[in-house]
Amino acid sequence: MKTILVFEQTSSEKQNELIEKYPDFHFIFGDDPAWKNALNQASAIIGFPPEEIRDQLKELLMLELIQLPFAGYEGWPELVDCPLANASGIYGLAISEYIIGALLSVFRHFEQLRVQKKQKVWNRQIGNVDSISGKTILILGCGDVGGTFARKAKALGARTIGAARSVRPIEGFDEVIPLDDIESVIGQADIVVGALPSNSGTHHRLNLEHFKAMKSDSVFVNVGRGDLVALSALEQAMKENQIGHMILDVCEIEPLPQESPFWDDERVMITPHISGDFSLPRTGVLLWELIEKNLDALRDGRPLLNIVNR
Repeated sequence: MKTILVFEQTSSEKQNELIEKYPDFHFIFGDDPAWKNALNQASAIIGFPPEEIRDQLKELLMLELIQLPFAGYEGWPELVDCPLANASGIYGLAISEYIIGALLSVFRHFEQLRVQKKQKVWNRQIGNVDSISGKTILILGCGDVGGTFARKAKALGARTIGAARSVRPIEGFDEVIPLDDIESVIGQADIVVGALPSNSGTHHRLNLEHFKAMKSDSVFVNVGRGDLVALSALEQAMKENQIGHMILDVCEIEPLPQESPFWDDERVMITPHISGDFSLPRTGVLLWELIEKNLDALRDGRPLLNIVNR
């Protein structure tokens, strides 16, 4: 019988469901201290292993799978010798709707209207509003998040350009260019969206020169990884009025330092890395659907999904 250690948060109902569905597995959940004694016999770890054992993972010779709960996996392949799976594919729904909501909030002056409401002011003179329709959107990263947003943006009338490592037709994109060629199109974009993972090829991929090349009224959105661009470069770009707005769910430094000028800059929307978290219940449902597909594969001896360290 394979031992499965589950560190991902689970309700008692979910635990009972797993035990009933997989009678050939012995589940030990993270709130049960017995997992420490079962570590050497574990066939799979679901969720983030506790920090106290991460330097031991290569010594666990029975391991056939570590299933991470997030799409990002930077630093993890170096810690393990077994197959490592991420959760790419489950966050596109939540994050794409966050981007659309945030853009519409900027374009329709919702923050200004919220302040007016709080002040009990009835003022219809809010200035011109804008639309996603007709915009050219450059999306850095054409995976689940970038692709899902691209399809929705196209449905709203936008032109979408994707930047990816490999150029190929991808649903939702009018054009796909190499990531190394973004300099050739960034000046065309009304909106630039960062939806890239963090790795050596994406670290500080954007710099101040890119923002100088962008349209003065453009919007930069980052929902991928904060180290796509240095925080100092973002702050300098806004200080110099290089672009119109920023929507930042991720930053190079988190939490955002108290001394950052972005706290008081009305042109910058800051959210605390929540665009793809589990506050949307559907995201949790999708995560467990993926986990159970990999448990099925482990039980049946079939190829595992989302393996990132082949």
